[in-house]
Formats: sequence, C-alpha cells, structure tokens
Amino acid sequence: MVHFPHIGMRIIKSALGVLICFAIYFIRGKQGTPFYSALAVLWCIQNQTKNTVGNALQRTVGTGIGAAYGLAYILLKQKIPTLGDSFLHYCIISLALIPIIYTTVVIKQKKASYFSCVVFLSIVVNHFMDENPFIFVINRSLDTLIGIILGLALNYRYMKKMEELENIKEEEESAYEQC
Repeated sequence: MVHFPHIGMRIIKSALGVLICFAIYFIRGKQGTPFYSALAVLWCIQNQTKNTVGNALQRTVGTGIGAAYGLAYILLKQKIPTLGDSFLHYCIISLALIPIIYTTVVIKQKKASYFSCVVFLSIVVNHFMDENPFIFVINRSLDTLIGIILGLALNYRYMKKMEELENIKEEEESAYEQC
C-alpha cells in the first residue's frame, strides 16, 4: 500500500507566498512581472529560518549584481544597434558571465553567482528590446525583493508559531515529570 504523507507547512507557505505575489502584482497596477516574485518567494521559503535568511541574502546580492550588469549591457547595446539578435550578441552575453561571477567571488558572495547570472540573463536575453531598460531593471529588482521579503515574513511567522508549540510541549512534559 502506498503511504501519502500529509501536506506540510512548507508546501502551504509556498502556495500562499505565490498567491500573495500575484495579489501584490495587481495592487501595483500590474507593474513588473510577478513570475520573478514567485520564483524568489519559492526559493526563500525553507524549513528552517536560518536557511531562509541565507537564501534571501544570496538572492538579494545576486539580484543587485545581475541587474547592474544587465542594465549596463542593455545601455551599451543601445549604442551599438547593429548587434541586434546576432550570434555575436549571444557571445558577448556569454563572456559577460565571467565578470559577473568574478564579482561575486571578489565580494565573497560566491553563492550569489547563480542568481547574478539568472538575473543578468533574464534582462539581456528576454528584455533587450524594451524601450526603457531602467524601468524594466527597477521592476525586475523590485519583483524579486517582494518575493524575498515575503518569503522571509512567511517563514518567520511560521517558525515563531513552531517555537511557541515546542515551548508549550516542553512545559507540558516538565509538568508531567514533576507529577
């Protein structure tokens, strides 16, 4: 017989976090891309608060680095319109990953390198034709920060609840032992 485990709080928090990201998207008047908020909240929701904080830091640092390099590349590319959607364009993008990853090494945030590259690639591959790159990069960064903050908040709230339940259980066990 197959045993189906119960649906845990991490699953519930993940679904709730994504729903709240979509709600914030509507509250913001459909500005930005809720996909990025949803990815960030899913990444940040962990089974332990210490993991959440570390993941949030990695994601925040990575977003900043990737967004800065992405904006710089788009602005440079606007000055050289002949690059277009050419193979050279993608060669330059690939080579740009070297200083991006190296930046994370220099600032001792190696774990943020993946996020730096993802943010950079999402900007320069998907949005290099946007009219206003500043608006997109700001929205892209804001979307990710919304997910990060939401993931931290949901985990913190849940972890506080778990600590309270553990304290009650310990008190009950202590009272039982005294009887």
